[in-house]
Amino acid sequence: MLVVINLASTAEAATRTPNWIKQALICIHEHEGAWNANTGNGYYGGLQMDWSFMRAYGPEYLRRWGPAHNWPAGVQIEVAARAWQTRGFGPWPNTRRMCGV
Repeated sequence: MLVVINLASTAEAATRTPNWIKQALICIHEHEGAWNANTGNGYYGGLQMDWSFMRAYGPEYLRRWGPAHNWPAGVQIEVAARAWQTRGFGPWPNTRRMCGV
């Protein structure tokens, strides 16, 4: 299932993140949770980011909007792409396998 995300909410996200990474992260999201997920398990948003992840890779968004479940989908993808640059798809060990990355 192909999900189309409007990244217009952050112009920099649309220009800096390669399409194949966006598609891999969207696939991971499909197995993780809703973009506005806040289930009380310590993980937030569509890519299930914890507090240390949000502080490390999206501190400006954390300050602006609070936890990731409040962030636009494009911002969540941008932050996850930042993490990918140093950690690969390691933060999503089970769902990355489901997505073949």
